[in-house]
Amino acid sequence: MPITSRRAPKRSKSTFRKISEWLHLWLGLFSGIVVFVVCFTAAIWVFRDEIAYFTMPFNRVELQNLPVDRPSIYTAIAQEYLDSNHTTEKLVVSAITYREPDESILIEYADSLKHIPHGNIHLNPYTKAFIHDEYFEHSNTLQFIYFIRAGHRFFWLPPNIGSPFVGINCLVFLVVLITGIIWWYPKKWNSSTRKKSFRIKWRAKWKRLNIDLHNVLGFYTLIFAFILTYTGVYYSFDWFKTSYHTLLGEAKTILTAEKPISAGSMASQIHAHPWDAVWEQVYLREGKSDGHIKIGYPRGNGALVYMLYNPIPGKYYGAYTRMFNATTLAENPQKIPFGREGNMEYDELSAGQKLIRLNFDLHLGTIGGLSTKILACIVSLVCASLPITGFIIWYNRKRKKKKILVYIDIR
Repeated sequence: MPITSRRAPKRSKSTFRKISEWLHLWLGLFSGIVVFVVCFTAAIWVFRDEIAYFTMPFNRVELQNLPVDRPSIYTAIAQEYLDSNHTTEKLVVSAITYREPDESILIEYADSLKHIPHGNIHLNPYTKAFIHDEYFEHSNTLQFIYFIRAGHRFFWLPPNIGSPFVGINCLVFLVVLITGIIWWYPKKWNSSTRKKSFRIKWRAKWKRLNIDLHNVLGFYTLIFAFILTYTGVYYSFDWFKTSYHTLLGEAKTILTAEKPISAGSMASQIHAHPWDAVWEQVYLREGKSDGHIKIGYPRGNGALVYMLYNPIPGKYYGAYTRMFNATTLAENPQKIPFGREGNMEYDELSAGQKLIRLNFDLHLGTIGGLSTKILACIVSLVCASLPITGFIIWYNRKRKKKKILVYIDIR
């Protein structure tokens, strides 16, 4: 008798795999538009500093071998300009930032009643000459950057609605990533499956190429996409933030100051310009002349002068805030590792606290400088493409099934 070859029966998928593929398909379709917008705007938002650098040249000055002056000198110049040129409403200086030696002094101003920021005045730190009035409403660059951020953070919805809406879709995207790697994983490893799993067949027909772009690029960017997504969800939900802190052993960490600063003073006399005294303490006596120093001006009796110091411009994990009583210059004695009132230096933090402080840089891609920003941009673009290539795969398979059914009906 002739020997006939029989094709081995096709193994059926496990229930776990069927559920994973079903979740990947329908959750991907559900969150696709939001994921595309969030990831595409993220790819642009990563380079907001570079966009500002090339489109806003007034941020740069010629480096000179001259010392910078105390805050009150620059404040007087800026306030005189505001009083002379913004006569429709009362505007006051709200903060001053000493930046890098080749950058302008940045003086923020706000309205005197609600203290809503309106713009920045740029002064030459060496000559004290006026450079530019960066009125927010008239700055096309800032309006574009704010527009991109609103899309990324809130899907252009009101923040109280948009933030949880984006957060929910990002949580869904995390599930899509996990189920995607389960669907990608071959049932059997051989030379054929390895080529399909790890290589893009660029000369294939567009349907095959689209599948490869979805599967292969999705695999290579999976870990980075997961990190960018979960670090973003951190800012959408308090319960997620609390759970993350608990996981790292920081559930009981103080996040805000519990009581006003006491009268135990750094200096006993009353200062007419407390921001000058704070600047002299930090900039001159403590030698923190590198990086950025931002000093916020006090408002009203018993107000605080805050000082934000960032030793590594372009990165944020090393930044911390110190608060001083505007009258006595007493400093807040509490140790607060995170948030706007976080006053602990990075080296003082525990391992868990350091990881939490790194969250913002991990999310923005600034953790390793320009190289990781480029990586974050590429990963964001790939993530933005996944809903598109995934939809095309689903649509083509759905259309193919319809053609088969029509053919059978005709027969």
